[in-house]
Amino acid sequence: MSAPTSTTTRLSSKFLVSALLLLTFLVDTVHSAQASKSKPALIVGIKPLFKREEPKAVESTTATTTATPQPPPRPELVTQSLEKNADLYYFGLGSNMLREKLENRAICGSKIKVKSFQPAVVYNYRLAFNMKGFPPLEPGMGSLEPTTSCMDAEQQLQQLNQPSTKQQDNASSSSSISKPLCAYQENECHGALVRLSAEDYEKVMRSEGVGHGRSDQGYEEVVVDAVPYKGRVVQAVALRARSHVRLSQDPAPSQRYMDILKQGAQELGLAPAYVDFLNQHPVQQSSAWTRRIAVCNLALYSSQLVSFQSKLRKLQVWLLWRVYVPPTANVLQRILSELAIGMILLPGAIPGSLCFLHMKRTNKMNGMMKALADNHW
Repeated sequence: MSAPTSTTTRLSSKFLVSALLLLTFLVDTVHSAQASKSKPALIVGIKPLFKREEPKAVESTTATTTATPQPPPRPELVTQSLEKNADLYYFGLGSNMLREKLENRAICGSKIKVKSFQPAVVYNYRLAFNMKGFPPLEPGMGSLEPTTSCMDAEQQLQQLNQPSTKQQDNASSSSSISKPLCAYQENECHGALVRLSAEDYEKVMRSEGVGHGRSDQGYEEVVVDAVPYKGRVVQAVALRARSHVRLSQDPAPSQRYMDILKQGAQELGLAPAYVDFLNQHPVQQSSAWTRRIAVCNLALYSSQLVSFQSKLRKLQVWLLWRVYVPPTANVLQRILSELAIGMILLPGAIPGSLCFLHMKRTNKMNGMMKALADNHW
């Protein structure tokens, strides 16, 4: 009986791989058709696949180079404030617009003490969702992205050889900018202007993965001019996705993430037009079975049976972004994409489902898995 069983297993594996490759080919074919001059009516309006921006090579200013990537330098405003134990202003534009969320995000368990919390706007920047996440659950996270107006102004100042302190602080940022899935009517970003002690500012940054000295951190600190709705302009620190996790075009945020932003915007009293923009922004739409497969797949990695840094995980993420499409794509493309995503995640979801059930029965779910189960199961 072992020979037929082995043969059946091999045939099933070959069929799964072949079907996945076929679906990937179909999605790519539909995308490629958009670039042709004569577009079939069926695929009008389809957007290209989202591809990660590759980090641009930076010329070394030293005589020797190192093969090990270095963490981004922190802005002078931050380093000096930390040395002097002085307060800093932080500009929150994503989930940190919700005060309760910000106050309870310290990884050490202590509550973050907010000295002031008020609505503000930053001009020539926009709210982006280009921080690469994990489709279909959390495709993109919030990030502050410069607009073309901001980049044009910086180029003009550079031509005049008059770099400002703020520009020097932001020198590590890549000049390339991402395209929005849905753009706000003005070149501006609204959010929460938060005054924090140096200690609490560091707690917020640690919770965002910033300041640990790790070369693979996802965010970098940028200094911006924040204009409170009532008050004078202040220099604040915001977070922008670094080039190795910055997508060339925004994917759609999850419904869970967008609900936090909308709640924070309402409590802050942001401009009605900006609140309407958040309400109308597309969100990720996936079927319940796809989301459950994704949760079980992540349970496999969360159980530490397979490392998050494994080659299998990296291949899986690469394939997911090859077939991901936003909710603005047409029906055919969304169906093909969801089928492909399900097939990519299924091999990990099968053993992961056992890990997930074990976590539930033993009540040993970590914070991430508990949040995923509450929102997607």
